[in-house]
Amino acid sequence: MARKRSQGGPIETRLIGLFASLFFSVPTAAFIWLGVNKQLAYSGGFLSSNYLFTCIIVLAVTALILPQLFPSILGSIWRGILKVERWWGW
Repeated sequence: MARKRSQGGPIETRLIGLFASLFFSVPTAAFIWLGVNKQLAYSGGFLSSNYLFTCIIVLAVTALILPQLFPSILGSIWRGILKVERWWGW
């Protein structure tokens, strides 16, 4: 009988997954930050780079806590980016 794999695992596996997720989450955070700043530039506003780092940290923590769900979350974020892009007319 096959054993069910649990969400947990050795810390090394989680850290490797975290570093692999940074490959995708850093560009995602950058696109979000740049897109928001592009829209704020029309009204004279600007988000500091602290918001970019916060977004990267939030995505990294999400990848560490929910490694199985993280790809779905990232996919939803990208679909949202594309919908907003069409709505704003980029």
